[in-house]
Amino acid sequence: MKVFRGLPNPESQAPCALAIGNFDGVHRGHQALLARMDQAAASLGVETAVMTFEPHPREFFAQLAGDLLRAPTRIANLRAKLQSLANASVARDIGGHFNA
Repeated sequence: MKVFRGLPNPESQAPCALAIGNFDGVHRGHQALLARMDQAAASLGVETAVMTFEPHPREFFAQLAGDLLRAPTRIANLRAKLQSLANASVARDIGGHFNA
């Protein structure tokens, strides 16, 4: 899996099927979504990709409000999340820095 930090140059990237989300834990709902994306990508002849965010948007807003108890508990660290996405046959991860 190719991992990008920030948006890659559009001219250097081929079209893709893209799912946007945090994908923390890659649970069964995520797996079903990624499987549908894989089917769509195969029918279009393109790669699969996900756009994820660091920090988690709810964590960002909890810090902004000074209320860290509202930040979500992480299921997986970044390395484990990327490994789970790679195991789900995702070809690209576009990691966006969330800053509202």
